[in-house]
Amino acid sequence: MKYEAVIGLEIHIQLRTRTKLFCSCPNEYGAEPNTNVCPVCLGLPGALPVLNMEAVRLGLLAALALNAKVYKRSQFYRKNYFYPDLPKGYQITQYVGSLATDGSLTFEHHGVVRTVRIERMNIEEEAAKSYHAEDGTVLLDFNRSGIPLLETVTRPDLRSPSEARHFLELLRRTMRYIGVSSCDMEKGELRADANISVRPVGSEEFGTKVELKNLNSFKAVEEGLTYEYNRQIEVLKNGGKIIQETRLWDEHLRETRSMRVKEEAHDYRYFPEPDLMVLELPDGMLEEAEAALPELPEARRKRFISEYGLRPDIAEVMVQERDIADYFEDLAARIGDSSLAANWISTDVMRVMNEMKTDIHGFPIPIDDLAELLKMLKKGLITHNIARTVFDKMVAGEGTAKEIIEREQLLPLSDESELLGFVEEAISANPEIVEKYRKGKVSVIGVLVGYVMKKTRGKANAKRVKELLEEKLKA
Repeated sequence: MKYEAVIGLEIHIQLRTRTKLFCSCPNEYGAEPNTNVCPVCLGLPGALPVLNMEAVRLGLLAALALNAKVYKRSQFYRKNYFYPDLPKGYQITQYVGSLATDGSLTFEHHGVVRTVRIERMNIEEEAAKSYHAEDGTVLLDFNRSGIPLLETVTRPDLRSPSEARHFLELLRRTMRYIGVSSCDMEKGELRADANISVRPVGSEEFGTKVELKNLNSFKAVEEGLTYEYNRQIEVLKNGGKIIQETRLWDEHLRETRSMRVKEEAHDYRYFPEPDLMVLELPDGMLEEAEAALPELPEARRKRFISEYGLRPDIAEVMVQERDIADYFEDLAARIGDSSLAANWISTDVMRVMNEMKTDIHGFPIPIDDLAELLKMLKKGLITHNIARTVFDKMVAGEGTAKEIIEREQLLPLSDESELLGFVEEAISANPEIVEKYRKGKVSVIGVLVGYVMKKTRGKANAKRVKELLEEKLKA
């Protein structure tokens, strides 16, 4: 019997606000432990929450980006449970009165268009961060307590671990595009729990779901779900029964292990938060959010393919980050060649960014100077080899393209008779290669082209060199 996976995700996105959700403490990563705290986020008796409306605005942007139905009236609840990182003994969240419901995100995966429905989107507060010492002591940092989260819960519409990873990557990209969150998984700004069950292919009934936790990277999401998918199939094939439980993904052992039997919603004893009024969106707030929504990454990817003629894989790279996409469009307009701009960004520009561990704003070559270099390449004034040599010198801060080319006399070899001399030298110096070529092994002509390019320090036009060699060898 063949089985298919049924997967839903519970995603928590830290919202990029200046202060926490219910107090004025900084929303800041990396501060000294327990310094960004106050009576409200420490849960001290008598401290009252005050809602941060910037978190609401960011939540609206996210909901609109996911085509969700936004409610002008929503409500906060207390979700009661005891855990050391929850100072009040309850979490303020939204329950039946969500900010938004019934959203969706459509994407293409392995050539198939898929739509994942978003069940609900809730604003809630973050818990403190726990550190487990080697002696078993649990240390708590309350800097994270009270940071605003956007809980986003999908329907069970995903059908494979790789599809779940792709969806999560696109969701992250979308949130970064609209400025809602940096979604840095290493900093815990984007976290996902997954519910997975299996069922026979063709069946409409859901199997018993298992929740997976500790999925702190895209790789962990895919590998954890893959392991659990295979584990559940083995249990069923051996006549066993899947129990509803929470399991942890162990990255070191590369397996899941049981954590606890799954709680039901009523175990949390939800009830309306008495210290907060019903949230009513101010007049014009939803309309302002709609006007502020930029072009989203999936729409931009499709436009880059249709408008600029980019290959799908290159278009995918160009829309990974909003700033990169903006940079590409600016550079393409300056040089009048979208393919040339995309190719240089996806190879040389991104190579330098990775080496320098920076983003496009920290890229050392001003866009005007890079455009000048690529215009010279496009016009045939310099070769690709020379362009890359000049590019590396520009990265090192040795001047503009024009200054470097003039100073180091890098203009390409344009004298045809001089070029012919190098071609004849290559033929004379490599008789064994010439013999192989004349016996039908034409690919060896690359050795002769390389000889000429080395002798001319890359100044020769490789295409013209090959043409001249072919003429001479055939003669």
